[in-house]
Amino acid sequence: MPDTDVWDLPTVELHRHFEAGLTPETIARLAARHGLTDVRTRFGEPVPGVDPQDPASIRRYYETVVQGFTGPDGFARFVDSFGLPLSVLRSLEDLEEAVFEQLVACAAAGSLHTELRGSPFSYQEHVRAPVGEIAAALVQGVDRAWLERGISGTFILAFSRHKGLAGPEAPPDRRQAPAVAQAAASLHRADRPVGLDIAGYPEHTFPPRLFEEALRPARESGVPLTIHAGEQAYPPDFTDAPPALVVDAIECLGARRIGHGTALCASEPARALVRDRAVGVECCPVSNERMGFMPLQRHPLPRFLEEGLPVSVSTDDPLMFGPFSVRETLAATAGPLGLDRAAMLRLGRNALAGAFVTDVRRDALRSRFDELARPGNRSDR
Repeated sequence: MPDTDVWDLPTVELHRHFEAGLTPETIARLAARHGLTDVRTRFGEPVPGVDPQDPASIRRYYETVVQGFTGPDGFARFVDSFGLPLSVLRSLEDLEEAVFEQLVACAAAGSLHTELRGSPFSYQEHVRAPVGEIAAALVQGVDRAWLERGISGTFILAFSRHKGLAGPEAPPDRRQAPAVAQAAASLHRADRPVGLDIAGYPEHTFPPRLFEEALRPARESGVPLTIHAGEQAYPPDFTDAPPALVVDAIECLGARRIGHGTALCASEPARALVRDRAVGVECCPVSNERMGFMPLQRHPLPRFLEEGLPVSVSTDDPLMFGPFSVRETLAATAGPLGLDRAAMLRLGRNALAGAFVTDVRRDALRSRFDELARPGNRSDR
């Protein structure tokens, strides 16, 4: 590992899935609150031998399940593993409280600003409330963290691309795109942004351009977009998630950031577009490796940095993949990727430049970041 100490670095996180950012301790506490004693997959299959009220049991479960993510059914196993954290989120109060607590925990681990993301439709599986009320509770958790603790965060509402655009005869959870776009448009304010994300799979079947009309209300309201693109494929050709999808997200939807974007390494013109338009790339090297998409030693993050792309580093789904903070992620990746302290600070400053915050908040965060980045200062003070 390069000669640097990550534990005093100020960090910024832009790509963290809310339910997958719950700690085993939070899950166990919520499971006890609701009297949950069994664990099921996302599709309802029982998982024997796991106690949802025991953090150690939860950790063992995820240490086992992650080993299957690189197999032929890896993405399905990954989606299945969300069953546990989703099952303990059972009320609007749970959602607000868990957002608040997660932002507090991220701040304690060195993050000056953290952006959480998640789909209101996913939480509706156990929270009996309209999508709009669920979205509002998530944003209220962000507001509470700022008002009560001065902790900066943003919530990014998401929907699944494969459940986004079914016809009017389909149930609401198969027509997620318009509903989530409208929720984001209603909650977004110039003085407190709310973001919008497209996630899910498969990428090549549901390119970003398909959602141009559905997302129009959000875009017209000024909602900033980040799109998962160029993730779910393998080098060297990235057939299932080519760099053309990143271009699509930028040119058709006006995406300000791209989630993952590893396929960009296969296209110089696509990288030039990202650089010229200052589109942030939310790199998640640990999750890319553990899903089998990109070996850590071959991750294009160093190349992106060298070429001047505005890249940052995030945890993605820490419950499943490991490191619960950006500092821990940097500690795990700095050696294989050859990142020194200057590179890590650059990643943080890139994240600040692309954060979904007001200009006033950004300036304040930059001042704090620069103060803490000076030798002798610590970001946990």
